Amino acid sequence: MSRVVWVALLVNTLSAILKVASTMWTNSTSVFVDVLNDTGDSVGLGLILLGLKLSKRSKSVLYPYGARRALYVLGLIAISIFSGVIFATAVYRVLASLLGDYYVYSTREAQVLFAAAFTFNLLYLVTTFIAEKRDSNNPAIEGTLIDAVSDFLGSALALVVVFTSSTLLDIIGGLAISLIILISALTIGYKYYQILVGRSPPKSAMKKALVAVLNIPEVKDVNVFNAMMLTEDEYMLVLEVEVDKVLDIDDLESLSARIESAVKSAEPRFKHVIVEFVAERKEPKTYESIIREIDTIQE
Repeated sequence: MSRVVWVALLVNTLSAILKVASTMWTNSTSVFVDVLNDTGDSVGLGLILLGLKLSKRSKSVLYPYGARRALYVLGLIAISIFSGVIFATAVYRVLASLLGDYYVYSTREAQVLFAAAFTFNLLYLVTTFIAEKRDSNNPAIEGTLIDAVSDFLGSALALVVVFTSSTLLDIIGGLAISLIILISALTIGYKYYQILVGRSPPKSAMKKALVAVLNIPEVKDVNVFNAMMLTEDEYMLVLEVEVDKVLDIDDLESLSARIESAVKSAEPRFKHVIVEFVAERKEPKTYESIIREIDTIQE
């Protein structure tokens, strides 16, 4: 999977270099903002690679679940710092163009260089789209795909300006690319934020797990059903289960193993299952309210 990010970094860096070279023959604001976008993307992809390397760290007493969330931490840092700076710089350049005596010029050299860079953006988009289809649950690839789509749209706008030298289109394009940078950053950042604060898995996954537990005859009710995502493909589930009070320790150990197996069979992304047992109560069944709460989740 890191190979996909390496390819994305290489293609994005080549695109950025060509776009930087094209600025020698054009004063387009759209091109300038697009260069900022590609430069920030290259830095962000580098941090993602660092996060992937850290995520391979084995589990230990210090890091009981490994360091797989490093990807989200570094990704959020990259988005917060670089995207914020790039967006502010882009807006400043657009406003300066609006308030000044501004017209766009673009030579043949700029057109050739930017067209070549746009080809790399298209290659970047196609590569990440294929990778995402093969591994749709991977957060690094999904974030890279969102970035590739935003890059392609922004570069397409700037390409039109380079070939038309339209001042109006250039201003509009600069504003549009600035908004693309902001929307892309907020979308990916919010996704990473949800993982880091421990959001619950998709409700379909939780329902599968809950039904699998309730289908075990010894389980009388489920009082606690706390599910959270450690990463987008690694979930944790903490259960409090009501059982007949006559069950002894051996029976409970066997039942715990069966519950864990049933949950993992129903949804393999539940890698960690913790079960606590309490004696059956005469109160109304709690699992019904848990199901109702799951149904109210907005995805």
